[in-house]
This record gives sequence, C-alpha cells and structure tokens, in this order.
Amino acid sequence: MSTHSRSARSTTLSLPPEELWTLHHVLLHRIEQEQTASDASGIGPPPLEVFQAFDALDGGESRFTATQLEAIRDVLATYHWSTDWWEIERPQLERLLQRVSTGLETIPPEPAP
Repeated sequence: MSTHSRSARSTTLSLPPEELWTLHHVLLHRIEQEQTASDASGIGPPPLEVFQAFDALDGGESRFTATQLEAIRDVLATYHWSTDWWEIERPQLERLLQRVSTGLETIPPEPAP
C-alpha cells in the first residue's frame, strides 16, 4: 500500500476540549483496565490501535486511521453501555460516538485489490 493511500485512510477529529479530555480518559482507563482489575481473567489487553490512538491523542494529535477510529468507537460503545460510574459522562460518550462514526464515514473505502 502506498503512503498516499494510507494517509487517505485517516481523518482528523475536531473535538472540543472537554470531549478530548473524555476520550483521553476513556482510552487510558481501557489501557489500564487489565492491570487495575481485581480479577483480570476476563479482561484482555486492548487492541494495538487503542494504544496507537491514545499515543496520538496524548501527543496532541487528532488525526486517526480508520482502524484506530473503529477501535475508539468500540471502546466508546462499551463504556457508553456500561452501568459503572460512566453514567455521569454518558452524554459526552454519546457525542463522541457520533463524532467518531461521522469521522469514519468521511474516510474513503479501501481500493479493491
């Protein structure tokens, strides 16, 4: 795959500061979840794309690949439907899910081989 098509398979999310913080917080929590769980037997490590997205976000970037956005969407959806203390942030999670879904829709599909 060429460099051009890789960059075409990404998009920038324009998020207000409070949503950036929420996304950062959710991704960090998911990354640390396996280590901090009292019973980690049912919790596996997150996909590599979650780490990549967190690193980009932590470094001030807001451009994500399609696979990173899909991983972000999956994590956000899990937290959105969680009955834990995330209830307070449910409206933020809903907005983030919408923005990530919209971002995914703007990425052109991969060309056929």
